[in-house]
Amino acid sequence: MLVPSGLGGFYAGSTKNNTEKKWVIAVVGSDVLLFSDDGANPRLAISSDEADVLRFFCERRLCLGQWHGGDCEVWDLLPEATACEGFVRSELRSLLAHSNDAEFSLASRATQLLDWQRKHQFCGQCGSPNKISATEHSLICDNCNLNHYPRISPCVIVAVTLGDKCLLARHANWPEGRLSTLAGFIEAGESAEQALHREVFEEVGVEIDNIRYIGSQAWPYPGQLMLGYIAEAKSETINVDGIEIAEADWFRYDNLPSILAPPTIMAGRLIKQFIDEAVELYG
Repeated sequence: MLVPSGLGGFYAGSTKNNTEKKWVIAVVGSDVLLFSDDGANPRLAISSDEADVLRFFCERRLCLGQWHGGDCEVWDLLPEATACEGFVRSELRSLLAHSNDAEFSLASRATQLLDWQRKHQFCGQCGSPNKISATEHSLICDNCNLNHYPRISPCVIVAVTLGDKCLLARHANWPEGRLSTLAGFIEAGESAEQALHREVFEEVGVEIDNIRYIGSQAWPYPGQLMLGYIAEAKSETINVDGIEIAEADWFRYDNLPSILAPPTIMAGRLIKQFIDEAVELYG
């Protein structure tokens, strides 16, 4: 199968092409095992030959699609696999922060599919055990003939700007000094734009206008699709809700907090775009 252009070598699919070259994404719990044959530059995608030592610890495997023309699986491994020589255990969030777009998608898909199967072993309609489909990523209930597909929860994330300033906030559960853009789930019956207006106003009391769509990104905690936007505030006054948001403030593009999300993550991408546009406008 040819990989469409623009995907960086990763093609998501539920069936194998029986390629000669095969790849493995090794997952232990919520973490990922990276392979390094020289003690440096650990890799996410592991060749099937390199991963062979992990087979003994593999509890199940799922097809993810194709990686650079070769079939790619995710292996759900027992914790003992971390003792295998040449492998390094990485926390998923840290891995995503340093991944390119294709690796980000690959790691997200691997962990999301495993999490989905772990949490949906029984039919939500009748309670009977689900079976794994042999032809697609779905779980099948034979009792009520119902197919269950991976859950994806759409979310909006937005950089709210006011001239040369951007609004950054700290979630109530975050440590001091960690600030980011605003985000929230799209409610049933809402459009993405309606969710943006509601979330921003509920969390910081700011009304927005001139909404621009920037892009989207999978976020595997556990199965979100982040829709990224930049919007303009109608006023500078902030009224923090005190429930979800502990603090929020305006920051000039040249005087931002020292700790920000990396541009590999949607929040960081939005902030970077705000900075780039502000530099061009205000020098």
